[in-house]
Amino acid sequence: MSKIAEYLRTQAAALTAMADADNLKGDYADELAENARGLGRKLDLAEDRYREVKGHLSGWASELEEFQKKADKALSDAQEAQRVIDSHAADPEHKTTHGKRKEENSKDSPEEDPALKQAKEDLEDARKRLSAAESDYQERAGHFASRIRASIDDDMKDSFWNDIKGWVADAEWLGKIADWASWAATIVGVVAMFFPAVGVIAIALTLVVAAIHLAQAATGNGSWFDVVMDLGALKLARNGIKAAKAIKLLQQSSRRTAAGLAKDGATARAARANAGTRQNAARKARKRGGTSRANRERARARRLRLEAENRAVGKTAGREVRDAEMPQITAQEKAGVLGDAEVGRQVKDIKKWRDTYPDNTGLADNARQAERHKDVLQGSWAVSTGLDTADKSADYVTDDGYSRMKDRMTAPLPMTSQW
Repeated sequence: MSKIAEYLRTQAAALTAMADADNLKGDYADELAENARGLGRKLDLAEDRYREVKGHLSGWASELEEFQKKADKALSDAQEAQRVIDSHAADPEHKTTHGKRKEENSKDSPEEDPALKQAKEDLEDARKRLSAAESDYQERAGHFASRIRASIDDDMKDSFWNDIKGWVADAEWLGKIADWASWAATIVGVVAMFFPAVGVIAIALTLVVAAIHLAQAATGNGSWFDVVMDLGALKLARNGIKAAKAIKLLQQSSRRTAAGLAKDGATARAARANAGTRQNAARKARKRGGTSRANRERARARRLRLEAENRAVGKTAGREVRDAEMPQITAQEKAGVLGDAEVGRQVKDIKKWRDTYPDNTGLADNARQAERHKDVLQGSWAVSTGLDTADKSADYVTDDGYSRMKDRMTAPLPMTSQW
């Protein structure tokens, strides 16, 4: 602090000399002089603060050294007294003699060994001296702390942004939470391969890590590289979620299309099966001479009934496709979608209907898109896992070179300040 105060004093003098120089002319010279004079005054304030605090700390250091000497002397005396006490407790002859005296004087207190008695008094005295030194230490610590607070309570005020930066710098627990949440997100991410429902927990933990790293980087207490890594992880997670949702929508679309095709196909087959009967009924319904009206009505009703039956057959076929159970998948197919059995069944269902109706371009296109989204899902997980593994192991491989590289990407956001 003494060196900083001296440096500030030198710079303030140089700025004042610059402001008072008369060999510069023009508007720029007036602007330069005004700014130099203003900055010089601020450096003077800073120099006062550092110089005064340096004086308080020097005084505190001297008194602290005396308190430490008193504490060390009390400790040494207490250890010596305790050694004497322990030696008497471990002396068999002393115990025997003491026992005989106790028996002979059962009603009166046994006379204590003078050396032992003195050691106990010395131990108690050492404790009192240590307590007194500690009490004096606390009192003087408060005294110097109040003087330091008074010295920094000057016209040089920190901005709100500086207060935030200081708070984040002092909040070491934020870094611990970020480390804990990062490892937890990695573990939960692996578990999500087998239980996809917990995937949202991994994303929430990643958001916590990203928020802490952003706060640290913005205040100059962390690396922007960590923020970029966190944003990359969130982007990859978002891509994976979007891919899974897209596969689900494609599966629903394929079911609807297949249901429609099944309905139309079943209706057509039923119509071909009773085409002759319907045509015969239609002719009778149109026939006039020699056919009663009642016969014509019955023929018409027969034709309509057959057409309704055809439609019912089609609806049943479509409903069976729409409500059919999802196909089961193998362990290999489950691994292909990173353990998400639901997505695996959806992909297999899409391919099933594509193969059932190979001539339908819509179903074929759905299958192609589903395969592409599955590749995105796999790629997002692979890249995210690779980056996470590299981030957690790079320091071991590079002998902390990775952390040094990240430290070079540390810079606070430029916010308004008195300086």
